[in-house]
Amino acid sequence: MSKVKGKYQSVLLTILMISVIFSTELQATEKVSSPPKTKCFIDVGDAHISSTILERQGRLAIKVNAISRCNVLQENVVLTVKIYKVGIGPPHLMVEKSTQGLSSKSRGLIVKNQFTYIFCKNQTKSKYYGLAYSKALINGKQYQTPPVWSENTIELRCGT
Repeated sequence: MSKVKGKYQSVLLTILMISVIFSTELQATEKVSSPPKTKCFIDVGDAHISSTILERQGRLAIKVNAISRCNVLQENVVLTVKIYKVGIGPPHLMVEKSTQGLSSKSRGLIVKNQFTYIFCKNQTKSKYYGLAYSKALINGKQYQTPPVWSENTIELRCGT
C-alpha cells in the first residue's frame, strides 16, 4: 500500500510541477512590455577641489558637477546639484544651485550644471558628496528624475 501511495504522490507532484511551469510560461507570453521611450539619466561627479576656481580666483572651493544626458531633446531643464558635508549628526547641506529652465543652455541632448561650489574657510579635512536631480520637458511632457548621489564620499582639505 505504501508503494502505491508513494507512486501516487510522485505522479501528483510531477503533474503539479508541470502545471506550474506551463502556467508561468503562459503568463510570460501574455505580458507585453514596452521598452522605455527615452534613455535619459544623470551623471553626478564626486566632490573635488576646483582647479578652475583656484586658478582664476586664487581660492580653494569644493565643487560637484552634474550632467543630464538624454537620447531625445530635453527642454526647460532645471538640473539641481547639492553639496553635502558629512560630520557629526546627519549630513549638512552646504550649497544648492540649479540651472535656469528658460536659458538656452538648459536645452539639448546634454545639459550641464558645472557651477555648484562652496569656498573653503580653512584646510581642515572634511568629507563631502553630491546629489543631483532634474526636471525637464521631453516631447511636451514634464518629467522629474529621482535623486542621484555621487559615487564616493571624498575627504578633502577644505573646512566650510
